[in-house]
Amino acid sequence: MTGDVVVIVDPYSSGVALAGPLRRAGAVTLAVTSVPEPAPYFHAAFRPDDFAATYSERVGVPALVDALSAWRPTAVVAGSESGVELADTLARALTPDRANAAGLDGARRHKGAMMRAFAAAGLPTIRSVTAGDAGTIRRWIADQGLEGQDLVMKPVLAAGSEGLTLLPGGAGLDEALATSLAFTSALGVRTREVIVQERLRGPEYAVDTFTADGRHTVTNVCRYHKVPNGAHFAVYESMDFLPFDAPDNAELIAHVHAGLDALGVRFGFAHTEIMATADGPRIIETGVRLPGGGLPRACALANGESGIDRLVSYLSGDAPIRADYELRRAVRAVYFIASRAGTVSNTDAYRRIGALPSCRYLKVGVSDGDHVEQTSHLLSTLTLGWALLAHRDAGQIERDHRTLRRYESEVLVDSTANRGEWT
Repeated sequence: MTGDVVVIVDPYSSGVALAGPLRRAGAVTLAVTSVPEPAPYFHAAFRPDDFAATYSERVGVPALVDALSAWRPTAVVAGSESGVELADTLARALTPDRANAAGLDGARRHKGAMMRAFAAAGLPTIRSVTAGDAGTIRRWIADQGLEGQDLVMKPVLAAGSEGLTLLPGGAGLDEALATSLAFTSALGVRTREVIVQERLRGPEYAVDTFTADGRHTVTNVCRYHKVPNGAHFAVYESMDFLPFDAPDNAELIAHVHAGLDALGVRFGFAHTEIMATADGPRIIETGVRLPGGGLPRACALANGESGIDRLVSYLSGDAPIRADYELRRAVRAVYFIASRAGTVSNTDAYRRIGALPSCRYLKVGVSDGDHVEQTSHLLSTLTLGWALLAHRDAGQIERDHRTLRRYESEVLVDSTANRGEWT
C-alpha cells in the first residue's frame, strides 16, 4: 500500500492504534480533529507525531476538503465516535468509492435516528422515543402501554454508556431528564435530547465488523458481563471473546449485517451492541467507527487480527478478506470497579495483577492519593483501569479472574476523610 494516504478523523481512544500499522505498511497518515473538542482525558492519547500533518475542522469543511485534496487520499476513517459524522462528510468528498451512503449520516450517530433507520428497514427494534421534554415521553409511555415498566434513558449523542440511567417502573423520569439535559458528554456535546426505551433483558454481545465495498466481515463477537454498582445498573465487569460458530452467533451476525445495511455502511469499521432477547435479537446501538476500550488489541490477541489489520490488508490489495475469524485462545477483558468515590490508596494491589499467569496487558489509571469517582460507565471504567487475560487454558483465566478481584479488594478508597474503606 505504499503511496496510499489515509485520513483518520479524531484518532483518539482505540483510534490511536490506527496510524502505526498503516505507516509500517507504507501509507501516509493524516489526522483531522473535529469540533467540539472532546474532554482532555478522551483525547489525551492523541499522538501528533504519528501523522504527516494534522488539520482541524475549525477552518470549515470546504477549506478542510481543499487542504486534504492536495494529498489525494485513498481512504477516510473515523478513529473514535466523535469523528463519525465528519469522516462521512470527508469520505464522500475525497474518496466517494469508499464512503458510506448519503442521507443517513445522522442515523449513524444519533441514537434515535438510528432506531428509526432500523425500523424503516423492517428490523424489529427496541421501542423508543426521542424527546427533550417530559410530556412527550409520558405520552409515548401511555401510547405504548409501558406504564409501570422499567425504562432506560440515555443522551442521544453520548458514548461509552455515559448518562445511561435506569428508570425502575418508570419512576424518576423528571429528575433523570433534568440531569441529562444539563449534561455535556466526554465528546464535548451538550445534551438537547434523550432517547427513552423499554428495558430489555437477555445476554448482551458486541459484534465488531470491517466493511469494504459494501461487504461486511466479522472480526470478533464478544459477550458482555455487567453488574449493578450503587445507583448504576449496567457497569462493565468483564467481556469474553467467543468462537465465530458459538451458539446463537449466526442469528446475531445476520441481524447486525442487516443493521449495517440499514445504516448505509459501505466502508470502514463498526461496533454493534446487540441483545439476545426472548423475542429475538435487538440492536442496542451501532458505532460506525473502530471499537473503543482497547478492543482491537484484545481482538488481535484472540483471533490473530483485528479490524485494523483488515483495513491494511484491503488497502494493500491482499487476497479477499475472510468474512469470519478463528478464535485462537481464550481472551477476557476484566474491568476495575470502584464502588464509591473518594481518595484511593494501596494501588500497588492493582499492579500485582500483572504477575498473574494469564495477564497479557494491564492498565492502572490511578495512583495513591488520586480521587476516584464511583464507576458508572465505560469511560469511567477505562480511566480507573482494566486487565486483559489470555490463555489457551480457559480455566487459568477463571482462576486469575478470581485472584484479580481479590487483589482489587485490597485497594482502599477513603470516602469519609476520616477512615479508609474498601472499594
